[in-house]
Amino acid sequence: MNRKNKPPFDASKLFALMENLETDLLLASSRHNIRYLTGGYYYPLYMWDAHARRTQYLSFLAIVRNSLGDTFYVGRPGEREVMQEAEVWPELCFESERIGSLSTAARIVEVLKQRNLGTGRIAVEMPSLPADVFELLKTQLPRAEFVDAVPMMDKLRAVKTPEEIEIIRKGTKKNLEALKTVLTSGRDGSTTAEIAQAVSREFRLRELHFLYALVCAGPEFFRAPSEKRSWRRDRALHIDAGGLAAGYVVELCRMGYLGKPSAIADDLLQGCRDLEKVVLGVLQPGIEGGNLQRSADAFLEKHPIGEHGKFIAHGIGLVHHEDPVINSGSTDLMEEGMVLSIEMEFRYPQVGHIKLEDMVVITKTGNEVLSPEGREWFISIP
Repeated sequence: MNRKNKPPFDASKLFALMENLETDLLLASSRHNIRYLTGGYYYPLYMWDAHARRTQYLSFLAIVRNSLGDTFYVGRPGEREVMQEAEVWPELCFESERIGSLSTAARIVEVLKQRNLGTGRIAVEMPSLPADVFELLKTQLPRAEFVDAVPMMDKLRAVKTPEEIEIIRKGTKKNLEALKTVLTSGRDGSTTAEIAQAVSREFRLRELHFLYALVCAGPEFFRAPSEKRSWRRDRALHIDAGGLAAGYVVELCRMGYLGKPSAIADDLLQGCRDLEKVVLGVLQPGIEGGNLQRSADAFLEKHPIGEHGKFIAHGIGLVHHEDPVINSGSTDLMEEGMVLSIEMEFRYPQVGHIKLEDMVVITKTGNEVLSPEGREWFISIP
């Protein structure tokens, strides 16, 4: 069945999640979940944009609960050969008659009926499934009950394998190198749009797929890259940038200063570092997301300028925001192998938006910061 030894995900965990959801069949269709379940495969032409005239490319990976051997794939015409070349499991691939979402949907309905899988509870990715496809599935499979697969898939992806963590670690290092290069080569009057473009160039040089660069030049808080706003002498600037490393999101925020930082700017950046130290001190397996958030909030309540501060954290991986959830009401438990993006910031009117953001993996005994450098100012000489 599997020419790559075994599926690249924890099948027993997936089946347990399907059992909890009382789901008989999973129909994965989003790019990130197809890639996750196949170990990185997605039809190359549609890696970044799946849209075509009045339709879009769509594929399905169907997994039957407790029956991995019955897994099959439905794709576009000619996709079977591409999957065979890539040695992707599963070997069984059905092709639609035409390129387009409804043609793929019609094909999977046909296959499900042939295999007596068109009844029971079927999990589909509600937020990303095209409306016309969902309508066709409901009409053609009237004895099926459709439920949302997204919470289940989020839980499946939440704990990363060592291989995934290594991809994220290397990508994070490249992100940091790119930000250092840009922040130490600032010029008086450079627009925030020009700075974002510079980040994009540096990402490409390091084989990172550029996603975004939010650039904030103090003392303002506006972060969208703009030709109307610029980095000026004796001002702080942050770059909050994200890219993709083999499909995994790697994001960081680092601070630069054009000249010598002011005393209050130094205090604000030190506040970010102190807040991060508190968070890292309690981040370990078993802690609830709510307790992590409350520990950060308690620090800010006692900080002399804590009313200007904020802490945000979220899981990250193939999706920018994924499990675990971190907020004051979260009961999500941190587990070894989870990767978080943690954000420490102060917004101070006379200085601007001072922020640090790091990628952190939860380890057996605590945590590891994947971006341990660059928490001081990156200085440019005006």
